[in-house]
Amino acid sequence: MRALFRRDPLGVATFVLAVVAIGAALLASRGAPPPKPETPRVAPGGSAELIRCRNLGEAAGADPACHAAWADSRRRFFGAGDRL
Repeated sequence: MRALFRRDPLGVATFVLAVVAIGAALLASRGAPPPKPETPRVAPGGSAELIRCRNLGEAAGADPACHAAWADSRRRFFGAGDRL
């Protein structure tokens, strides 16, 4: 094959063109990727009560409403029952 390329530059051009055409055909046959299913988005920060407790800082540790909001959040996250 090497001897062919030394004697025939048209052979080299034909070979390169064939490789490029095959590559283009392979890329075109792949098509567009399927669309990803859209997942429901949850607002960052959680409920208004959780946001209020977050903004309270250390005082939230003594607030019974924050404890209730955290327990409710744990129940929603882990499922039925309070495991902590």
